[in-house]
Amino acid sequence: MFSKLSLLATSLLVTLAVANYPPPPAGTANQCCGTVANNKNPVVTAVAAAVGVDLSGILGNIGVNCNPITVLGNTCSQTAVNCNANQLGKGLINVGCVPITI
Repeated sequence: MFSKLSLLATSLLVTLAVANYPPPPAGTANQCCGTVANNKNPVVTAVAAAVGVDLSGILGNIGVNCNPITVLGNTCSQTAVNCNANQLGKGLINVGCVPITI
């Protein structure tokens, strides 16, 4: 009986946490990126050059080799960020990224 009550209480708490989790701002996406840096970082510039993207006018953090974080509880063993919806180089580069905690 105690285990059923415990399961019910846990389910209720998870439901409340999901219901109160603030959504990201419109036009943004949570991403798990292999590299997050500015446009002066050698890794970022090398990847951008390889796909023909000019990053000279980009300000802020740039995410490279990112995958969407779409499921609650999904983990990210690299760098979790929230990026604006601008993807360059066939989705390999995400701009306007801000670190997040998941």
